[in-house]
Amino acid sequence: MHAPKAFVPRLLLAAALCWLVAPFSSTRAQDTPLRNSTGQTDDVVRINTELVQTDVTVLDKRGRFVDGLTREQFELRVEGKPQSISLFETVIGPSKAEEGTAESKETSPPGARTVSPSQQTVVHGRVIFFFIDDVHLAPDNLARVRKALFNFIGNEMSQSDRAAIVSTSGQIGFLQQLTENQAMLREAAARLNNRRNPETIVSKVAISESDAAQVSEHFNSELFTYLVQATAAEFQTDEVTATNMVKNRVRQINAQSRMATVNTLGALLSLMRSSAPLPGRKIVFFITDGFVADPRVSNVFEMLRQVTRTAAQVGAVVYPIDARGTFADATTDASRNDYPDFTGSVSRNLLVETAATQEPLQTLAGETGGRAFLNSNSFQESFTRALGESSSYYLLAWRPGNEEQRSSKARIIVSIRNRPDLKVRVRRGFLAAPTAPAVKRKTIDKTGATHADGPDDELRAALGALYPLRSLPVALSVGYINSPKGDMRLLASMQIDAAALQPDPAHEARKTEVDVLGVAIDDRGALYSFKQKLTVNAEASAQGRPIVWNQQLTLAPGLYQVRVAVRQRDSGRTGSAMQWLEVPDLSNGRFNLSSLFLGERKQADAQRGEKFATSLRAIMVDVDHRFARTSVLRFQTYVYNAAQEGRAPAVSIQASIFRDNVPVVVMPPSRLPTDTTTDKARLPYWAEISLDKLPAGSYALRVTATDVATKAVATQQSTFIIE
Repeated sequence: MHAPKAFVPRLLLAAALCWLVAPFSSTRAQDTPLRNSTGQTDDVVRINTELVQTDVTVLDKRGRFVDGLTREQFELRVEGKPQSISLFETVIGPSKAEEGTAESKETSPPGARTVSPSQQTVVHGRVIFFFIDDVHLAPDNLARVRKALFNFIGNEMSQSDRAAIVSTSGQIGFLQQLTENQAMLREAAARLNNRRNPETIVSKVAISESDAAQVSEHFNSELFTYLVQATAAEFQTDEVTATNMVKNRVRQINAQSRMATVNTLGALLSLMRSSAPLPGRKIVFFITDGFVADPRVSNVFEMLRQVTRTAAQVGAVVYPIDARGTFADATTDASRNDYPDFTGSVSRNLLVETAATQEPLQTLAGETGGRAFLNSNSFQESFTRALGESSSYYLLAWRPGNEEQRSSKARIIVSIRNRPDLKVRVRRGFLAAPTAPAVKRKTIDKTGATHADGPDDELRAALGALYPLRSLPVALSVGYINSPKGDMRLLASMQIDAAALQPDPAHEARKTEVDVLGVAIDDRGALYSFKQKLTVNAEASAQGRPIVWNQQLTLAPGLYQVRVAVRQRDSGRTGSAMQWLEVPDLSNGRFNLSSLFLGERKQADAQRGEKFATSLRAIMVDVDHRFARTSVLRFQTYVYNAAQEGRAPAVSIQASIFRDNVPVVVMPPSRLPTDTTTDKARLPYWAEISLDKLPAGSYALRVTATDVATKAVATQQSTFIIE
């Protein structure tokens, strides 16, 4: 059995990009640490004014988050000593209030049905990691996990959520990335396959990892005797031979078990560290069949401490889920073989195995402020309960008074005054940005010579960054169309805020130059690239207009990640953006839609008259998909393969706006006009929706087209924000 590879997102990305070599981002784990602006320093006594943060979840008896608590109600103790709370904040995630909707009689635009969503604003979207321990999951349990992930992606994931599916073995490869793209997440889930150690079930006499540990480390003679007798009966051999067979299997299973456990915790630790640049709380679902943590044969407890300590630093809460549920593991089920256990040693050992393999899961949950979901057969219930209690939380900032309190081992207790009915869940340790790794400034070439990184190296480093860089903010919008020649074209629109670009005052023409590097990488590692140079003058920068430019690539059908990086030449600042795109195969004649291209009609444009409002003109694509409430959303798509075998196209099309999967604007279905083009294989459709009846927040535009003759349905969706 080959040792499973730990999850290292940087290496996976580098393998896909091939020639990109990028140092890890030095962004801090949290937002800039809170500091007391009035702290002073004298020549004799140095007063530490830096605050540390503790995130706290408060639940009622029904396990629901308790909102509305004040700073005065919290009591904080560090190492048993009362600690004053310097700063206090409530962080609210997607709430049930937003899901409750009621129909409104208001219409926008005429003929559309508008449903008024909750006026409560979502403070932040959730960052969710599904860590799948595929080297410990049984095949049947892995299939259940895959099904649960598909259900979550399709039915439970909010449009403001970002999620990633990660496995211990790394078998998901390049798709182990944080995204809101559901097609990419479904493909990642589909790649999950069994990687469990086959040595445990190579014969009718199964020996689990726990059994092997019981025999070799705990000298369980009853279990060993049963395994020897059962092996002798299965292979019709003598007791001496059977004894050697069992010893060899136990030795092999122990070695592979230790390797699998170390790799599992190493992959989890790597995931924690890689999430450091992301601000706010991260929710990690650790789905496994459990594993043995025996300190006598490995450094597993030290690795557990590293994981929980890093989780505190980056703000991750771990929710382990035992995929066995209310289980009787096949590897310890005596009914699987022809030699029954009349002594009861195997059935007793099953209880020992349950406790032993679940102990590290309870440690991970308790130390990070999460909860272990054990002996439950419902993944959906576990997901819902964990997200419901962890998406919202309180953030307490306090000033450590001594080195003991600054230690990550400091014991922290938080309670609510005069509310013994409330349950407070708090992690051990506190939120603190880990030491940022030094940024690599020198490289060594093939001859061994050392040289400083140049501008091209910095640009490639920005392109290969695990998460978008914001030193020079850049927005990216990608879509696809089918050209009249029949090939698939990727259309990439990019944008930089001109106000962020300061022209070099020493330059005669008062202008600045920006280098652009972009790639489109499919899930097989095929790479399409482009390179550009932008020149921005002082006038454009002073007016504050966004700088927008475009790029086209001809692509084969498939799932792509599009990345773009920019670097301002005179300042050296860099920025990056990335987006996933699924390009369909239209050669099969299947009814389909192009991507949705979103634009905005300003209030000033509306004053030009109805003729302007309804004219069919090319839409200027809005790159960042952020629109004013006073504006009108314009969108366009193309319908493909509606006319076949001499049949005239007949298409019904409908547009709707959703907020967290709840419709808030529903346009009436209409027939797609076919007299606007001579190319019946590529029918354009465009429409407008007024945004003035919708409160600020995140939304999704969904367009559904139906072929009237064949009843085939095609859907496209794009998210946007109303400010």
